[in-house]
Parts: sequence; structure tokens; C-alpha cells
Amino acid sequence: MVAAPKLVEIEGPAYERGRSYGQQADVQLRHGLGVYQDLFRQHGLGWDSVLTYAAKLREALAPQVPDAMDELRGIADGSGVLLEEVLVVNGRSEIINLHAQRPKDTGSLDDGCTAAVVLPELSANGRLLHVQNWDWLPDCADSTVVLRIRSERHPDILTYVEAGGLARAGFNDQGVAITGNNLVSGQDGKRPFGVPLSVIRRRVLEAGGYSQALTELYRLPRTVSNNMTISCAQSGDCLNFETTPDEIYWQAPDGLCLTHSNHFVTASARSRERDKGIARGADTLFRDRRLRRLIEGAGHKHGLSSLAQVLDDRFGAPRGIIRTPEGNEDETNAYLSATVAMVLMDAGAGELRVRQLPYANSKTNSYRLH
Repeated sequence: MVAAPKLVEIEGPAYERGRSYGQQADVQLRHGLGVYQDLFRQHGLGWDSVLTYAAKLREALAPQVPDAMDELRGIADGSGVLLEEVLVVNGRSEIINLHAQRPKDTGSLDDGCTAAVVLPELSANGRLLHVQNWDWLPDCADSTVVLRIRSERHPDILTYVEAGGLARAGFNDQGVAITGNNLVSGQDGKRPFGVPLSVIRRRVLEAGGYSQALTELYRLPRTVSNNMTISCAQSGDCLNFETTPDEIYWQAPDGLCLTHSNHFVTASARSRERDKGIARGADTLFRDRRLRRLIEGAGHKHGLSSLAQVLDDRFGAPRGIIRTPEGNEDETNAYLSATVAMVLMDAGAGELRVRQLPYANSKTNSYRLH
């Protein structure tokens, strides 16, 4: 039986809510740290060396995002682990790309993901819907929580995240939602100590409404490439951002559905960037287009349940819209081959649904912001 992600509720000033977070999610956080210690060890990355990088990241982030650092410090104190270890959870993508002892096969350390936004005209309830399959290490399913954040200074937030992380896929009470998909470019690792992706996503959700969220994304420095899709339930709009350490390429919906996987699709990015992610998983080239065809060709308007059926598409197994760990044992980058969770968001209704390890589990758990 696959366990549902634990609901962790936090509020108050940054350090206090972080401490509460760490106390409530200490088991999940420690499990995640064990997963990453084993993973890095398999690829010749010594844990002490990883923590040395995390310490440098700590010093760089303190003046850039002081509130986030206060919360991360609280998480560490609440769970009884090192602040540097909490930073490993939040900054694993940055660590992988910048580590002095880089593994020979970084492809086995990158997550996948296939995401979609359905605009209100194609939604059965007339509200924008934002969904994603998150592909990564299947053991991380036991490291995840759903974090519900109450704040006097910022919007309330509901996010599905690895324990100790500040945000992954989620939305705020202004109807702004975000998901992230891995990208790899030739720029990665050339600008050390930017803001980690988990912190960027949290800052986007904390910023307020749609315009503030978009501005915050552009404001924060980055170390690695990543695709981020931001939607707004209040306006029924969404935008996609293919980001690198130096550039942001934006994309608006072409029709009533926007999809994205793990390669650059904007014309400007394809002409300027060296896309290194395709060789690590060329299935990305069909996943986004297939997902859009399945959504638009269904012959009916969609709700979260029908989108879950589409995200369960097994074409191309084990490497498709949903990924399974079976059948890829001989692949050098088999770590990419499991969908850890299916995440379904109706931000206008304040609802987030999560189906853990969906290739082997049919139970979906529902969470609400209020």
C-alpha cells in the first residue's frame, strides 16, 4: 500500500514556521536525506564534499533571500539535522551541476516531468486546471509532504514538496499555481550560488497575484536551467517559462491547452541554447505533444479526474507520460524512469490532489487550502 503524503500545517514568522515544519516532517526529511546520501555515493559524490558546497550556498543565500534562510534554519532545528542538509534537499539540482566531483553520468541524476494547463474554455467547471506527472527517484515518494502555509505577510499556500523543501508544485490563495520541469542547457553550472529552484517556486507563490508572481520569477538569479509553468485561476491565463542561468524564454498557450516536458520548444531558445537534455531522454520530444493531443482530442471538457486518466497514458512504456521502473533495468539512466506522483490542481477551488507512484497505485488523496 502506498502511503498518502502527510499534511503539514505551518504558520507564523519564518523561523517559527520552519521549526514547526521540521518537527512535523522529521521522519520524511531524514528518509529523503538517506536517499540522497545513497544516490550521491553511487556516483562518487562524497557527502562531506556535498555539505561543503551547501555551506557555500548558505553564505551566498543569506543576503539574497533572508526570510527563506530563516525558515530553512528553523526546519533544520526542528528536525535535528544540519542546515546544510536541508539545503541539499532544496538545492540538489544546483549541487549536481556545480559539484567539484561531478559524476560521469549526470543524466541519471536529473528528474523528468510532463505538465499541462487546461484553460477554462476546455474545463468542465469553467476553471483553469493545472496538472503534472513528477518523474524522479521512486524512493522519494516516502519523503514527500503536502505543506499548507498560513501567513500574515504573504498569501496562504498549498504545495506538494519533498520534506524540507520550500515548494515544488502548488498554488496560493490568489489562484497562482506553479509546476517545474527539468531542462538541461550548456549554461548550467556557470553561475554558481543562484537561488535554488525550490526557493524560487516558493518566492513566486509568496509574491501575491499573477503580475507579482511573474515579476518575482524574472528577479531571482538562477544556477541551473528549468522550465516553470505559472497559471492564474482568477484570470484563466497561463504562461510557460524556459529558464537558463542567463535567459528566460516565455511561451503563451496556443489554443486551449499548454503542455511541456523536458526540452526547449520556444523558437528563440532552440536557436540559441545547446539542449543537453534530449540525449538523456529523447522521449521528451513526444510526451508534451502526445499529452496535448490526448487532452484536446478527448471529445469532452475536462475535470481533474479525466486529466488523471490522460496522465496515466502508458504509451512508450517504460518511458512515456507516466514512467514505470519495470523494463529499464539495463538503462544507464534508469533513475529517470518512475513517476513519483501525479499532481492535480484546481487553484480556483483551492484543491490539490496527489496520486503517489501512480504506475502502481490507483488511490488519489485530496487536500484543500482552506
